[in-house]
Amino acid sequence: MNIAQRQMLFSVPSKDDRRWAVDPQNPKFGLNKFVGNEEARRRLSRAVFSALGKENHCCSDYSFALFGPPSTGKTYLAKLFASSLDIPFVTIEPQSVRRVHDIFLEVEKACREHHEDIALVPNEDGTYILPPVVVFIDEVHNLKDSVVQGLLKATEPNDRTMVTEEGFEISTSNVCWVIATTDRGDLFDAFDTRFQKVNLRLYTKEEMAQIIKMNNADWDDATCLLVAKYNSHVPREALAFARDMRVEHEMSGGVSWEDAAETVAIDNGIDQWGMTDARVEVLKALGQRPISVSQLQYVVHVKEEELRKFVMPPLLARTPESAPLVTVSTKGYSITLEGIAELGKRGLPNRGVDAMPKQIRQMYENSAA
Repeated sequence: MNIAQRQMLFSVPSKDDRRWAVDPQNPKFGLNKFVGNEEARRRLSRAVFSALGKENHCCSDYSFALFGPPSTGKTYLAKLFASSLDIPFVTIEPQSVRRVHDIFLEVEKACREHHEDIALVPNEDGTYILPPVVVFIDEVHNLKDSVVQGLLKATEPNDRTMVTEEGFEISTSNVCWVIATTDRGDLFDAFDTRFQKVNLRLYTKEEMAQIIKMNNADWDDATCLLVAKYNSHVPREALAFARDMRVEHEMSGGVSWEDAAETVAIDNGIDQWGMTDARVEVLKALGQRPISVSQLQYVVHVKEEELRKFVMPPLLARTPESAPLVTVSTKGYSITLEGIAELGKRGLPNRGVDAMPKQIRQMYENSAA
């Protein structure tokens, strides 16, 4: 039986029903569970609106590249996107993929788990046509070169064919590809033009408070904002902090939420202004002079991967409510005026603007002129 006969089919709603299906006020729309980054949600909502107009919910005319710091919800957003379409979601972890054929096996597994009526059955000539699926490749820059080469034809709009090492010829004409990486500069040049770019930013405190509220419905807004004060960027860490804060509140016999939060913050190495010890150490070091990327890990005693993935992104990020505390110059990482202000707030010694290289100082002087 042809695979095209083994895909899920849906009734096609009217345009008015489709509009409501993707409306920001619709509580049943999966993408509305994603907090923040409204521009990204709107772009994916348009793809959902289009796909809902097809009886198989195929979304292959859209392919997305999600860019943003770690913990901005790239994987979660892709899952909600596939869930909104009610089609299989395939997660590809580059570290576990040795061959192109591994991707085919992951698609087969996801289809089988999503619905028993979806099956990968070859055509009479031995070729395959994948059903509508969303294939998400996280940290795509970590894929092996041989796998990347195998995906070039599969993601090329005018080709959409994947040939595996086992000799399988597979049509990916129904596949919506979604890739993710922290930096567009890490993306393979051959991939760059194949995907619509979607940039994600870190959360604001108000957005993080919304996430806390979704998971702690009995808390008022002030208590949720209290958690966000100490954990404004990484949802997993914020939710773990909230859990500990609740237990501390109960275990101590009902101390104030402020006292419970302060105790948990101290135990997690977070100061009263909501910054981790590691990030404060980075600012202290850069408050004296610029430091090369390779040397900073030794100055603050943090492994390079941890520094790059977790410590630095919030310091380098610009959000609607804050400017970067650190920037990158020809001499390495450099503190900004906002970073100097954070040191001043804490009464920590620094050299002020003299800690910045000349080009960074000139940038501020020109913007103030």
